[in-house]
Amino acid sequence: MNGNIRSISGAVLMLVIIPIIAGLLACMPVPIGDPERSRIDPEISGVWVADGETVTPTLYMFQPWDKRTWLMKTAGIEAGDRYAGAPLDIETAQDAVRALDVHEVGSAGITSTPRSVFKVWLTKLGGEQFMTWEIVGIVNDDGSHTPKFWYVLKVIKIDANRLELYLVDPQADAFEGIAKPKYRDGENYVAETRRQWEKALKKAASDAEIYDELVVLSRLPDSLLDKASQLFQEGIEAE
Repeated sequence: MNGNIRSISGAVLMLVIIPIIAGLLACMPVPIGDPERSRIDPEISGVWVADGETVTPTLYMFQPWDKRTWLMKTAGIEAGDRYAGAPLDIETAQDAVRALDVHEVGSAGITSTPRSVFKVWLTKLGGEQFMTWEIVGIVNDDGSHTPKFWYVLKVIKIDANRLELYLVDPQADAFEGIAKPKYRDGENYVAETRRQWEKALKKAASDAEIYDELVVLSRLPDSLLDKASQLFQEGIEAE
């Protein structure tokens, strides 16, 4: 992480609301791939429910921004201020889908707190597909908006309704010795550092030791898309 982020409390807050519970050590110091040369996979577009051993069930919406990138928004599910029903007990993706199906969206039903928004693109390295998440909304002390951390995940499409995302661990031995980029020294140094990371990732892409977290995405049923849209709107209005 870098002290250029406007406030350390703001940086911590953004990490807390990211639904992957990986902590600071899961952050990559450079993005992987070039979003200007990427192409989205239309089969990934849409709304998914994320689940995993250390991941709170959360909705992910991959909204195409252009032919190259998505805007990915997240929305958690929790009881509204006036909710009077039984505890939601949302511990699995199935629980999240059931809550969305049974309850109305709003203060008397379920709602969502503000979550993160990412710019997302795909890159193929070493025969594997990788997804880079770049958080949107960071403002640095110099007025720039380039973040100082990214998330990189290997993507495996099980079928049209299931994705498996494996979070790359930048602390893995395969990346040992790669210098951290010095953003103040200019883009050339950053680009060279990124090439080192991409070279190492390409070589180790099939090595299970470089992956830390598994997040499973299940596509949300079409019948619940309207409610999901309301839930994302709840999060926006709460900000």
